[in-house]
Order: sequence, then C-alpha cells, then structure tokens
Amino acid sequence: MDEPHVLLTNDDGIDSPGLARLYERLTESVDVTVVAPAEDHSGLGRKNSYAVEVRDHEWGRVVEGTPADCVAYGLRGLAAKPDLVVSGPNPGPNIALHRLGRSGTVGAAIEAAHLGTPAVAVSAYDPVGGELDDPTAASFARTVEFTAALAERLPGSGAFDAVDYLTVHVPTERAEDPQVRVTRPNEAFDVTVSEDGTTARIEDRSYDPLREDRDAEFPPDETDTDRRALADGDVSVSPLRVTDRVVESAALADALNGLELA
Repeated sequence: MDEPHVLLTNDDGIDSPGLARLYERLTESVDVTVVAPAEDHSGLGRKNSYAVEVRDHEWGRVVEGTPADCVAYGLRGLAAKPDLVVSGPNPGPNIALHRLGRSGTVGAAIEAAHLGTPAVAVSAYDPVGGELDDPTAASFARTVEFTAALAERLPGSGAFDAVDYLTVHVPTERAEDPQVRVTRPNEAFDVTVSEDGTTARIEDRSYDPLREDRDAEFPPDETDTDRRALADGDVSVSPLRVTDRVVESAALADALNGLELA
C-alpha cells in the first residue's frame, strides 16, 4: 500500500514532550496529522464536548476539547482519511480492564474504533515508579521506536481484521531479553476509601504492576496479562474490540419473565 496516513493524538495536550518526540519519529516513515487537545485531559475516557474551538497548528490542529473530540474531528472534520489512529504516548501505564473506560489515551482509541478506524493506544511504563516523573522527550525513546514500528507495519497487514484497537505498553528500561507479548488486560481491581471529615479519598489498589504496598492481597497474575508482561520487563500488546456479541443468559431471562411495566 501507499505510505500510511496516521492521525496522532493524546490526552496530555499538544505541548507534551512525548507527542513531539513521536511526531518527529513518525514523520520519518509515515504521513502524520496531529489533532491534539490544547491542555491535559487525562482520565476523561471518551467524554465529548459537542462543540469545541479548533485552531491551526504546524502539525495539524489543536482542539479545545477532549481526546475523543480530537479523534472525532480528525476523522470526520478533515479531508484526509487516516489508515490508523495513534493515541499517546502516555507517561504512565493504562493497564488492567478497569482503565479502559477511564483513560483518555485509551478513550481516543475507542472513539476511533467506533468510527471505523483502527487505533493504537500507547503508554510508557517506568519499572521503578510506574508513572514517569517529570518526563522529557528522551523518556519516551523506547516507546516511540516501538510505536513507529507498529505504525509502519500494521496498516494493510490484516492485523485489524478481527481487532478494533490495541493497548500497548512499553517499559522505559530494556530488560535483559525483552519480548513482545500478546496479552489481555488484567481483571483484578479494587479501591480503598479513607475519610477525613466530609472528604472521602478513593484510590485504586491495582494500578502499578506488582507493587506490594498496593497489591499484596491480589493473586499472582497469569502469564497472559498486561500487568504480568510489564512486571517481566516485556512489551505488552492487548488486542481488543469495542463491541461483542450479546451474551445469552437463562438466569436473566427468568428474572425478566413476567415483569410488568408500571
């Protein structure tokens, strides 16, 4: 096929050093248009704004809105029709099933998939702290190189014939013998709640891989989870779909049988 066209976005904003590093690398091998938020919109999932201000940027467009707004505008508001949407790189992991609905990075990929364009949501993972503290462009070096390889290889490959989007995690440090593993999002999840007067603080307990101070009570991961791959120093690639078949449930059918409407 011709040179792939990539729509690049993120949830950390147009000024993110990771976005700049990834844009520069992608332009070496693919056609790239950036449509990114004006500011940080982390943790908003697929929230949309209905009406947004848009302004020109040397790389494409800046949107006064969410990552999902950026994808919607990029796929339906511009003349070009991208072959792939790349969202990220995020300066910290979006591992586990519960993050799929929360993350703005992943939310952008899900929005793209709903609009019929395959997508990759990519995140960097610091093996020491999970999140990247004060990230610079150099912090994303390994993540950017792997993402560029995906952008070059995946369009036209058939990889998305049965897959809508990928969540990808790349450790910032190279393991002794790193592998690329096809994984599934870890399903273990819980929260802790602490109260101080009228304020309740709600914190995830299953965010960082194998952090004993948070995850001691959770069972060990099976070998095919994203969390386990990162704990082993490997790259995690989770192929996902936004829709699935309706699940048949005899118990639900029985519960609804004879239910009368008021």
